[in-house]
Amino acid sequence: MRRYLLFLSFVFAKCFAQQDSLVVFEPAGGIYEAPVLVTLKASPSATIYYTLDGSEPRSGNGESTRKYAAPIRISGVGVIRATAYLNGKRTPVCTQSYFCDRKYTLPVISIAINPESLWDSLTGIYVKGCCADTIEPYIGANYWMSWEKRANIEMYLPNSEPCFNQEAGISIFGGFSRWLPQKSLAVIARSQYGNKKFDYPIFPERDIDKYKSFVIRNSGGDFQRTQMRDAFMTQLAKPTGVAIQAYRPVIVFLNGQYWGIQCLHEKISEHYLKDNYGVDKDNVDILRHNAVARHGTSANYKKLLAFLRNSDMTQDKTIDSLRKFMDVDDYIRYNICEVYSDNRDAGGNIRYWRERTDSAKWRWIFYDLDMGLGNDEPSGYKRNTLVKFTSENAEAWPDPPWSTFIIRSLLKNKKVETQYINTYADYMNTVFQPDTARRLLHKMKSVIAEEMKYHVKRWDITYKTWEYQIGVLDKFVANRAYYCRKHAMEKFGLKDTLAITVVAPGPDVATVRFNSLDLVRPFWGIYFKNVPVKISVIPTHEYEFVGWKGRAEKTSEIEITPTEDLTLEPLFRQKPLSPRANQVVFSEMMISQQDADSSGDWVELWNTTDVDLDLAGWGFSQAGYAERFLLPAGTVVKANSAVIFCQSLKDYSLRFNTDTVTVVGDFGFGLSSKSERLRLYDKAGLIVDSLTYDIKTSGADGSLNLIHTDSARWEQGHWAFEKPSPGLRSAAFREFISSEEDKAYWTKVLYIGGGGFFFILVAGVLCYRYYRINRFRKSK
Repeated sequence: MRRYLLFLSFVFAKCFAQQDSLVVFEPAGGIYEAPVLVTLKASPSATIYYTLDGSEPRSGNGESTRKYAAPIRISGVGVIRATAYLNGKRTPVCTQSYFCDRKYTLPVISIAINPESLWDSLTGIYVKGCCADTIEPYIGANYWMSWEKRANIEMYLPNSEPCFNQEAGISIFGGFSRWLPQKSLAVIARSQYGNKKFDYPIFPERDIDKYKSFVIRNSGGDFQRTQMRDAFMTQLAKPTGVAIQAYRPVIVFLNGQYWGIQCLHEKISEHYLKDNYGVDKDNVDILRHNAVARHGTSANYKKLLAFLRNSDMTQDKTIDSLRKFMDVDDYIRYNICEVYSDNRDAGGNIRYWRERTDSAKWRWIFYDLDMGLGNDEPSGYKRNTLVKFTSENAEAWPDPPWSTFIIRSLLKNKKVETQYINTYADYMNTVFQPDTARRLLHKMKSVIAEEMKYHVKRWDITYKTWEYQIGVLDKFVANRAYYCRKHAMEKFGLKDTLAITVVAPGPDVATVRFNSLDLVRPFWGIYFKNVPVKISVIPTHEYEFVGWKGRAEKTSEIEITPTEDLTLEPLFRQKPLSPRANQVVFSEMMISQQDADSSGDWVELWNTTDVDLDLAGWGFSQAGYAERFLLPAGTVVKANSAVIFCQSLKDYSLRFNTDTVTVVGDFGFGLSSKSERLRLYDKAGLIVDSLTYDIKTSGADGSLNLIHTDSARWEQGHWAFEKPSPGLRSAAFREFISSEEDKAYWTKVLYIGGGGFFFILVAGVLCYRYYRINRFRKSK
């Protein structure tokens, strides 16, 4: 609802930018599932003109422009573009799209553009035009030109929530996929069109609110196949840390015509690097192919190539020098991802970049994978791409010698070779592990499956064909890791595999680094015999490392050359607790607020002792010792009283009294409404109290209150949501204490000094039995 109101504000701001701008649409554009009547409103003295074919309305603009006289009925899909003339002035054009035919399961993109900008033989960007070659890919066609056209672009979520509606520039995007009937489009915001950016978080996987540009992609060589090979591979590789483009499937309409499923991607540019890596967009080099500059210059990269050619790469010191201006780890990740994907166009689609600073390093971007993953060859999972991508050959395309030069140079070094082999094995055991890959595939398939029923009809294929292609991709990821291991053994002369198990104690105890992997849970994987592996551990502040189970090594980082199956288990012991442990305890937490509550997050701690305690130098954290919030000098909690730590002292004081309880702020970070681990450290850094809460229900109102004396254990029965009462014991806690006091009283009474009552009870039972027996005898 909030975004909808913001969108309406944007529409009105655009259409009322000046006093003369009076065109208003009722109702606004969106997804309606049934026909609607659209009313256009303007000043009584204004004349409204509109179009339904995507062209800009103008008085006297031929047959396409109509003078508005009555509400416009939209059935199916319609695009209305309207303007008003008042006192001889033409107002800015406003555009609204209406989808009144059915439900949609994906976001909808609507592009409204003058039809001649798309289809005219001389100026249209979507057609061959007059001067195209007669054979594919029709070089010289209009769609090979770098023409940018003005268009209006809207985006709606499936629930009809509007995302953005603004004018922008569009151009045909891509390489050989330009000749396909469904084309890729680059979309860019410019001030000349009205807005410098798209003010919307287009890609939910990114923490970015505004975008300069994006790409609407046709899936390239995967068109009329799975429609998602490229996106699937980049999403699969995302956990490796290699740079990828964010992805979002959408439904596209051109001037109200259904254009099927396409993929939104980030556009690789200086803006992409600024948004994702925080670099200065005006001070970066972005290169493609064989040192072709797309932004900046290639001078520094050519120095890198010269270094590789003229240095002895077998020497470790050479690699150490290389690492100062090339991210070797990143390149290894990138190359392994290309090898796994069996990208048939890897040599033609290389993109790399660096910021122009003394400490910057060259890094690579993993993109354009539509020609891999079994595309055009169902048994592609067997292909030994590792050998092909790491060897010199005489090909002009797709893998010429220059495209494999860097990896061939790096693999001359034995340490780098070992790093490559182990990273390769790490990925086959994790991100490219068959079950992991298949889960992602079927998740992504389910997202577009319903819309594919419409897409296949639009582009003259069958749903069965699509499912077959998904099956080819599924078979590829199910088998690829097995063949990749075989290829590694062939390439590097490895004789056998073995299994390695790592017992990871969990992130609360230690960080475990195994080869290239950061492990947070127990791990099992397949590795190579006689290839050294590395493991290191960094204990958290509360623990200390003591050794390895069953091994003599005592250092926290070791290298092992395995000859048989291996289990690695680091051992730790917990540091002693603070002398104040169980004396100051977490007693109340505000971890989520209702709309009317602006107090922010806060926690209450209770001093259970009979003396005042000085908490200066103590620390409170939800992320570990290094990120703790330090309590300032003068922080004192009185005997049998509370102290409050708050996210924002200003926000807290607007709702709660700060005179009757000690309140300290601002700890700055927020608390999760679902689960979190809270820690309280004393001045020496020892744990006073810790609590890991786990909320199973959502939407609970109030603060989370302790109702049991044992706060160290998280149990739902020990805590409950109540009306906030900072500085006071909760009602449930007081009731619990009262019940505990009652139990103690009756226990004392009933046991009468620890056993008297039991003796009396037994004697009474015996007397009663004697009385019954005598009575029975007398009756006889």
